[in-house]
Amino acid sequence: MRAANAEMLSETELREHYANLQQRALRVWSQSQLRIDLLAAEGQTPTQQFPDENPHAIKAATDAAMMAASSYHRSLPFLETASSLTESLAKPSASADDEEWREQLLFRLAEVLEIAADLIAEGEANLVHSEQ
Repeated sequence: MRAANAEMLSETELREHYANLQQRALRVWSQSQLRIDLLAAEGQTPTQQFPDENPHAIKAATDAAMMAASSYHRSLPFLETASSLTESLAKPSASADDEEWREQLLFRLAEVLEIAADLIAEGEANLVHSEQ
């Protein structure tokens, strides 16, 4: 989703996108933690086949899993802002320019969701890299 390049999504579509991003972010977090734990355990028992390569491969995979966890953490402020914006949209505006106010909130919501989506996608890519 690119706010500047795509047609503006409706409030319902933005809320659905937000819910989807929350689920993806939690999945990145839980899978990255699981991967880090598994790699730490694997690092304690090097294989006999490739004793020199195994520590390097485990280190690279662990680094990628840690980057996935980092992407999750970097997405949190944007997801929290999205939560605040959706709460604001649920409240009636005190302004006479209610429609303009709502459009501004929707535009801002689209912006923060776009950034969160990029960070979460980065985390997902790092998870895939950690499994190779």
